[in-house]
Amino acid sequence: MSTSSCQLNNYYIKIGKDKICVDYVNSCVKIIKFHNMSFQNIKRLIHFVSKQRLGKIICNCDIECLDNFIKAGFQMEGKIDGYFKGEDAFCMSYFIFKNRKSYNEHSKEDLILRQSLNKKDTFNYNDANLNYHIRNASESDIKDMIKLFFRVFPTYSSEIFSEDYLRSTLNKKVLYKVAVDNDGRIIGTASADLDRENLNAEITNCVTHPHYRNKGILSNIIYSLELDLKNMGFITLYSLSRAIHPGINFVLSKHGYTFRGILVNNCNICGAFEDMNIWVKNINNI
Repeated sequence: MSTSSCQLNNYYIKIGKDKICVDYVNSCVKIIKFHNMSFQNIKRLIHFVSKQRLGKIICNCDIECLDNFIKAGFQMEGKIDGYFKGEDAFCMSYFIFKNRKSYNEHSKEDLILRQSLNKKDTFNYNDANLNYHIRNASESDIKDMIKLFFRVFPTYSSEIFSEDYLRSTLNKKVLYKVAVDNDGRIIGTASADLDRENLNAEITNCVTHPHYRNKGILSNIIYSLELDLKNMGFITLYSLSRAIHPGINFVLSKHGYTFRGILVNNCNICGAFEDMNIWVKNINNI
């Protein structure tokens, strides 16, 4: 194994050609890139993660590797259709500790999901009488974006509170959009984490200022992101939304995203581990 550092004291490991991120914030290991990952390398990884006392291993694997992950004790928590240039990815997880795979709010999550599914394909874009406009974020927005993130999230699963991280990814690896009111204040934001190699993008970092909620702002930002991503040639969009939070699940379902599974205790957000709903959309037809 060889290592290199990344932000927040996390670091990468390479097992042969396979690239792994050790993620202390979320107490997990993410398999970032793999090349027909062997059963032996998967078992080596499980041993390493157990010694580190991290709670979970995550991989979006292709059909070629699926049997090896299943034989190694991974379970499928969901699916991202079209993740690999139109070919499907299987969301495989291995739980090191039993308590990491128990639901905390099962009944409430089920209710939110049912309510979300009832809103499927109901989004209609209407820009009449908007008292804000949507544009790509710029470096001059970073401090205000971080203020908004802090206002909504006590803790978060990625590095959105870091000026350096936002600056290094802004409109390069990540496409950020902001909604700005008539006084120039940022009142909402969302982004697309771009996987140009596989032509997929993750819709993430979705935030609306508490005083401006229930006005369709986030829906319109996502609509703007989708149009840009389609023009850039992306095939598949997906989002991992907080299963306990109705707003973002409603928005994604309204936009025609399809529910494809639940990642249990997947992210450390707002001070605790939470389940994440998987939503997927093919944008070839929008």
